[in-house]
Amino acid sequence: MRSVRPGTTGLSKGAATPYGVKSAAAAPPRPTIPGEEALFTYLPQVAAAPSGQRALIFRLSRLHRSHRRDKHMQIVANMLQEVIAQYPGRLFALRNGDVVMICKGITRKAIEETTALLRYLFNDDPLAREGAEQADFCAAFDLEVYYSHLVDALEEIRESEGKRRAERPPPVHLAASGETGPLDSARASELIAAVSRIDLSTMGRRQTVWDMAPGKPPEARFDEFFFSIERLRSAVGDNFDLAKDRQLFLYLMRWLDRYMLSTLLRDHTNFQRPLSVNINLATLLSPEFTTFDDLRPTDWRDRIILEVQLADLWSDLPAFLKLSEGLKRRGYQRCLDGVLYKALPFINFRRFDVDYVKVVWDDALLQLDDGTLRELCAAIADCGKGRIILTRCGRREAIKVGQAMGIQLFQGWQVDQANQTPQM
Repeated sequence: MRSVRPGTTGLSKGAATPYGVKSAAAAPPRPTIPGEEALFTYLPQVAAAPSGQRALIFRLSRLHRSHRRDKHMQIVANMLQEVIAQYPGRLFALRNGDVVMICKGITRKAIEETTALLRYLFNDDPLAREGAEQADFCAAFDLEVYYSHLVDALEEIRESEGKRRAERPPPVHLAASGETGPLDSARASELIAAVSRIDLSTMGRRQTVWDMAPGKPPEARFDEFFFSIERLRSAVGDNFDLAKDRQLFLYLMRWLDRYMLSTLLRDHTNFQRPLSVNINLATLLSPEFTTFDDLRPTDWRDRIILEVQLADLWSDLPAFLKLSEGLKRRGYQRCLDGVLYKALPFINFRRFDVDYVKVVWDDALLQLDDGTLRELCAAIADCGKGRIILTRCGRREAIKVGQAMGIQLFQGWQVDQANQTPQM
């Protein structure tokens, strides 16, 4: 990749929003979920016809407050609305931050899958991580039998929240450890100035995704182009703690997205194979991406794969689905990145209509019980063998285990080593 002049993107800021989808410049709206009073008004209707009705209380109030921001609640609302689209029901938000879902006809398996997905979303919180009691995260009630138990639980929550509010001392305006408020524009400008002094062409990396179907010679499918975030963190120095300041980190990622798009326009002839790029949903919804799409060389119409993180997709699923249709028409392939193997059986990838799914290697895959292995193999087969990519393969066994489960696409330094193609 040629040296480039850092600090410029070459992209217009006045272009239209892509494919008629709303701009991501504005913050996502707060979840429009009915509140506690609406729930207690609705309960008598459930009591009159409880057959087949089940209720779930997701105890989100017990999560660390860094996991209870508006963006998290928006993702929860989007995920649960997907469930309600299959099983008639309603969502309600309690004053303490818990969310109640009441559905008719929802199966035990669907309940387990829904709970597993939400725990996956918050898997770095002690309440939701593996080994924690499921009942602490979600309480389920068969309303045909345990309607009164639900009412008692809701009354207890309401009473506890009332006491908490009454006893709450005046607020002390101190930031919690590891949390940040709104983005400081001055700090953001300082960060970009620091990054602009770095030769970003030295930070670019490529890593190949290999087709390693058993019985066939390995074949390079495409390359992923990305920036080394660790090297960037080191290069900007100790003045910017990107590990703790989440807002500043996200700002840098979106700035790098724009820089990357400019680089692709300029240097696309340097890439011999189709190329995948990890990109934020907000960038895909931005005028800068529309400009990139307009200027994209005709010989690269079908050679770009856009990778979106699973958590980013859930932040605005309707926008992603609408955008994805437009991207498909324009010749882009789409990849869902950052999927943990435990979540794979619970996600309807046909609903997302993506071309590839990246599943992160985990050493736990070496010791799966028979039931979990069968479930995982079925999910891989359902998604399609040529669409699942086992990524971050850092040990030799990863390829063998992946092939045994029906996976034929692999990425990681161990895969590069096996195919004698070092990272660039």
